[in-house]
Amino acid sequence: MAESHDVVDGTVKRVRKAYPVYDATYRENLGVVRGYLDAFENIQTVGRNGLHKYNNQDHSMLTALLAARNLCGERHDIWGVNSEMEYQEEMRLTTSD
Repeated sequence: MAESHDVVDGTVKRVRKAYPVYDATYRENLGVVRGYLDAFENIQTVGRNGLHKYNNQDHSMLTALLAARNLCGERHDIWGVNSEMEYQEEMRLTTSD
């Protein structure tokens, strides 16, 4: 994807026990984060912490896979994964009388 001499720098910031919190200002605050990140062409965020969204593991992995494909020239909207808050699997609970 890139030659080692083309890479100038890289950083990973790990935050212990961080979790997306849905409070009264969640959408507004997320808009600020997205607006800031959209200014960068070379940053992709993935997963629960990267998108500040409580997804199931399937959605989190899908964001990572789509980000990898973006690095290979595809154009996927990572923020759009599970924007409808739907799950890939379905489970029905029944009650016994």
